[in-house]
Amino acid sequence: MRQRRRRSNALAEILIVVAIIALVNLLSLRFFTRADLSEGKLFSVSESTRQVVRDLDDIVNIKVYFSRELPPYLTTHIREIKDLLSEYRAYGGRNVIVDWEDPADDPETAQRVQGMGIPQVQLNIVAKDKAEVMTAYLGMAVLFEDRNEVIPVVQSSSNLEYELTSAILKVSNREQKTIGFLAGHGEPDIDKGLETIRQALEKQYAVRPVEIVPGALLQADVNTLVIVGSKGIGDWDRFAIDQFLMRGGRLFFLINRLEIAEGSLAAALAETGLEALLAHYGAMINPDMVVDVSCGSATFSTGYMSYTLPYPLWPKVVKTGFDKDSPVTNQLERAVFPWTSSIDITRGEDAFSEVVVLAKSTERAWSEIGQFNLNPQRQFMPSSTPGERNLAVLLGGSFESYFSGREIPLHADTAGMWQGEAILKSPESRIVVIGNARMIGSDFIGQYPENRIFFMNIVDWLTLGESLIGIRSRAVTSRPLDEIGESGKAMIRFVCTFGIPIVLIIWGLLRRFTRSSRRRGLPGVGGMAG
Repeated sequence: MRQRRRRSNALAEILIVVAIIALVNLLSLRFFTRADLSEGKLFSVSESTRQVVRDLDDIVNIKVYFSRELPPYLTTHIREIKDLLSEYRAYGGRNVIVDWEDPADDPETAQRVQGMGIPQVQLNIVAKDKAEVMTAYLGMAVLFEDRNEVIPVVQSSSNLEYELTSAILKVSNREQKTIGFLAGHGEPDIDKGLETIRQALEKQYAVRPVEIVPGALLQADVNTLVIVGSKGIGDWDRFAIDQFLMRGGRLFFLINRLEIAEGSLAAALAETGLEALLAHYGAMINPDMVVDVSCGSATFSTGYMSYTLPYPLWPKVVKTGFDKDSPVTNQLERAVFPWTSSIDITRGEDAFSEVVVLAKSTERAWSEIGQFNLNPQRQFMPSSTPGERNLAVLLGGSFESYFSGREIPLHADTAGMWQGEAILKSPESRIVVIGNARMIGSDFIGQYPENRIFFMNIVDWLTLGESLIGIRSRAVTSRPLDEIGESGKAMIRFVCTFGIPIVLIIWGLLRRFTRSSRRRGLPGVGGMAG
């Protein structure tokens, strides 16, 4: 009888445990959550991604075209991808469908997948002490209505969230946003000097050069106009740029106030034609060059030799120099500004709805004016009062036209004055101003890739808001050591040289005193004698 009762109790306990497990599983399907204790939440999707998939108004199908047979070293890679996609499903609900398919199972599917731009890749494997090569598929496609976006090869899970969310945004947006680069005024070619930036932008936007036609305004379909290294801006050019802003367009200025001849170690002040326009809007690029002891390294050649050294004319902004509240910069850790000028805000903060110093130098920076000596081996001594300098500024609000109270300019190539009515007050818009354009050149970004993230974050903020910023900035870009003065270095050397031996000597003397006390039956440091 007792044995039968024990069996019944055991069976009841098992049923209760099974019921609890089933209930937990049901609740987990409805209420998804996970704990990510890493800094920056690197192992879970960002809030930006969660918001994007929650806002979907129709079904997005994520097709994963992976071969079933893959080398063992990709096991962790596959598991990370599955974990990531499970979060997309959890936060997207019924509007996110994930399907896994091996194209090798069906020749028609393989042909269709390759037609979409997903190739077979070659993978190296070692089996039975022999190196072999196998072909496999490692691609994805994001499908929405009649549009699709392809990730040809998923090489790493570290950047997959950005690529995937970017693809979802691109196919689900009814109208693709356009980024225009002003051309025709000495700017670098977006297909040569700025090709790295162009390729990064084209993952999300339509990108094209924009020329100002005499007597005509800028195209209305451009959402954000990027002005990189322009010079010789005339009256009509200023009017066209001004009216672009007055219609609600966003402006991003990267302007060189210093002109540097190729192969020269001297710079001259340049007049771009944009100085008065920018000062009117509220941001004046000063005719100076910022020098900072916190700097990037540059490589120089002398004859047959080359050498690399810290170069104070390339100020390096670290985490404390970025605005900690702006989504553009609050996760950045480094950016380098080569031969840059400082920026002053010329209007009171009450003139704007938003004033953000996105990046600034350290307190030990100074400005040089007049003679600009670029020699890396010269003495770098403060020539002005050291202090923080603004290197990148964002202004938001309703801007007054530069041509309010001024005549609309004539253009030499037009028959007369522009036939139209100028807009004298803009709706809510944004402007970003940086005092140099060289920081986004492809060669420079190759050395300092964090500059690309900084640039892309600004373009996203101007054009889309926060949709992609929180994803791109999650990866750690740099972990610089805190800079310390000479007295701090001397203290660290002293502690490392003498501190540990002194601690060991004191510990040894205490141990000896304690043992001697115990032998004599006296209370010692280690406790009272019983």
